[in-house]
Amino acid sequence: MSNCAPMTFTGITQEKYAALLVNAQSQGLALTGESGRTTYQGLDFTWNYDQPSESLTIHCTEKPIFVPCSMIEAKIRSVVG
Repeated sequence: MSNCAPMTFTGITQEKYAALLVNAQSQGLALTGESGRTTYQGLDFTWNYDQPSESLTIHCTEKPIFVPCSMIEAKIRSVVG
């Protein structure tokens, strides 16, 4: 198992973050609140939303060696937009 570099997104308003949570939950990710940890299809993630700075950091902390970070990062970018 290995991890990927944390990804930080800016300009994430409270409304956009709420919509991201709904979207993630509809895809089977158990995300609630402004920070936490979840596991999805063998991947472990942490996230932290800082509302005053409108920034969201997502970190894949554990993944199978055969899953490239570039693939994970591309999927995250497509969801966060």
